Amino acid sequence: MLEKKKKIVVIGNGMVGFRFCEKLLEYDAFHEHQITVLGDELSPAYDRVSLSLLFDGKTESDLVFAESRWYEYCKINLRLGARVIEINRSAQTVTTSSGKSFPYDHLVIATGARPHLPDISGIDQEGVHVYRTTGDATSILNGSRAASHAVVIGGGLLGLEVAEACREKGLETTIVEQESILMACQLDEAAGRLLDMKIENLGLRLRLNARVQSLGGSGVVESVRFENGPPIPADMVIIATGIVPNDELARGAGLELGTHGGIAIDEHTLTSDPHIFAIGDCAAFNNSTFGLVAPGYAMAEVAAAQLGKINKTFTMATPASKLKLLDLQVASIGQIHLEAPEARQLIDQEPARGVYKKLIMSNDLKRLLGAILVGETSEFERLRKHVEQKLELPSNPRALLAPIGEPLATQLDMEDDDVVCFCNYVTYGDICRAIDEKNLKSTSDVMGATYAAGLCGSCLDVLDAVTKAYLARK
Repeated sequence: MLEKKKKIVVIGNGMVGFRFCEKLLEYDAFHEHQITVLGDELSPAYDRVSLSLLFDGKTESDLVFAESRWYEYCKINLRLGARVIEINRSAQTVTTSSGKSFPYDHLVIATGARPHLPDISGIDQEGVHVYRTTGDATSILNGSRAASHAVVIGGGLLGLEVAEACREKGLETTIVEQESILMACQLDEAAGRLLDMKIENLGLRLRLNARVQSLGGSGVVESVRFENGPPIPADMVIIATGIVPNDELARGAGLELGTHGGIAIDEHTLTSDPHIFAIGDCAAFNNSTFGLVAPGYAMAEVAAAQLGKINKTFTMATPASKLKLLDLQVASIGQIHLEAPEARQLIDQEPARGVYKKLIMSNDLKRLLGAILVGETSEFERLRKHVEQKLELPSNPRALLAPIGEPLATQLDMEDDDVVCFCNYVTYGDICRAIDEKNLKSTSDVMGATYAAGLCGSCLDVLDAVTKAYLARK
């Protein structure tokens, strides 16, 4: 007699929920599980990282990872527009707003996060947008056709991305940031000032050290008012001030939460209920949430592996980010705000070229603690690996940096566990194995087989160089 399949219910059909499904299909060698996916949005999972492509003429369907027929082929029960309103842990069921109930043996919560909305008077007016979903991007795109002055509140990665999209649409665009530099969490003052200058040279205006007091207008936004300094006109305002984990369902079900929100998980991505996993932006590991795709994908793989009876664990990810737009190269890794006497620093720069490189090292010069790269970022993976794996520094730490004007990617001195695509966590070894096992012949073949360069695309040049070099050696 065949054993009854275990019911796996996934709440959330975003990037991380989709990756979980892919990985569970891979790890479920004996087809022991039946997957049901409940997605709040009306479209299948899509590439949220590439939302800005919608401003360049791409459509929502261009961003979709897999059409409904893929779910059907994989025997996944996909329910779109299904908003879950309750988790009943004792009955092991979830209920949607339509009253439909779904039983589970294991539940995977992948509800992501929502935009943080600051307490600003007038924020609820017409013309004020957030930037998180295809619907948000479409609203901004539609609004840009009748607007002339856009103001983006928030000078982080997301704020810079949407500001550039507005500029490309011909809007006079101002970025408002309460700190003294853009990307203040990822850069020091020197790197921030260099980025500020590059941004202004592209035609974007900056308002730094600025605290927004209110949004002017009578139902339709007309201006942004500040606690300090004169107001600026705005017929479109976009809020990009961070995210908040969607942990309400877990809270209502009595699951343990992180100190600062998010659903508390262990190294196996299990919550305080042994039948419930949490992955992605909604999850808190060691009281930290991440807000990045790569840790979410790592969590998805760990959860799928656990259900496939494979022992994988999630570890604290090294903070690392790369700016993926504006033809600007900016990267940040690890602890970048440490100064003497806590740490020692090494700086290599050529202001005329717009290049700034900084290493933050332990006082005994044994470990790399963090790094900042502006203008050239080819050393990103080498430095990230040194920080994450706590590798010992060479006797001359400057050897970790490529000479300015000579990108490290051309050297291709890579090991199997070196990460080429940080978003999808594709290693050099993954690429070589895919080429060998699937007889791949081109960079585009490798992209399709491994997902490398499939999100932000910032690693495409390195991927192309790696692929061509490996194929040439075969």
